[in-house]
Amino acid sequence: MKLNRNLVTPFLALIFVPVGISGVLMLFHLADGFTEVLHEVLGAAFVLIIFLHVVINWKSMRSHFGKANFAIAAAAVTLLSAGLIALERAQLPVDLIILEKVARAPISDSFRVLQIDHVKAATALNERGIKLDGAETIEDIWVNNDSSPEEVVETLVYEAR
Repeated sequence: MKLNRNLVTPFLALIFVPVGISGVLMLFHLADGFTEVLHEVLGAAFVLIIFLHVVINWKSMRSHFGKANFAIAAAAVTLLSAGLIALERAQLPVDLIILEKVARAPISDSFRVLQIDHVKAATALNERGIKLDGAETIEDIWVNNDSSPEEVVETLVYEAR
């Protein structure tokens, strides 16, 4: 199937709306927890469709790349992006700090904070082929089992309660 701007452009315009709205909601922490998946999945689709849009319109877009306005915009976006990344690195979000500390705390303390029963945790993890043996922290569980943090934490939070 040949790339067609009559197909790509409407998708680009329509996906922009929920990606933009969910991004603004996330910026102001409105509907937290409900917008992340929508924003991430449609954001990935948006990037793919933007790529297709650029491919389709390459000849006309190429003329903009050598202009001073393009260079100014590219520099501004690069500096803004680098600045935001630097700010985020300098002051990590509180939720990430808490999650990291819970993952690295003694396992009994982490289970107590998360209100997880040790026996139920061992059973739920074992059903997924993940062993609790020898783990002193939640982080040890995924490291010792060559598993992902997401799999271990989701199992503990959703299945071991």
